[in-house]
Amino acid sequence: MVTGELTTEEQQELNDALAELQQELQALLESTESGTAPVKLKDNQGRLSRMDELHNQSILVANRNVAKNRLKSVQQAKSRIEDGSYGYCLDCDEPIAIARLRAYPDAHMCIGCQSASEGTR
Repeated sequence: MVTGELTTEEQQELNDALAELQQELQALLESTESGTAPVKLKDNQGRLSRMDELHNQSILVANRNVAKNRLKSVQQAKSRIEDGSYGYCLDCDEPIAIARLRAYPDAHMCIGCQSASEGTR
């Protein structure tokens, strides 16, 4: 149930959650950066190991893209905190449920608008 504006304690809790999520995503991106280097032919013993390495690399690149997009979402949420629009749906301007923000502190839409945008209503 949505009760309206976030309390000071809830705002601090969610701001801390965003900061922690940002650090985790940045650490993930830093730790996986070397895995995106081109696969060298001479480093592999055979064709299958090269194919495995290319496949693993494509999965890593996809995961890094997801992490980059989530990091961008976190940074946008932090900007919304600064301008006072955090916690409100960008689509309908209604408050986002605290339970949703606790699960996804970077959420920018209420569950109804998110479902509608994904066509899952």
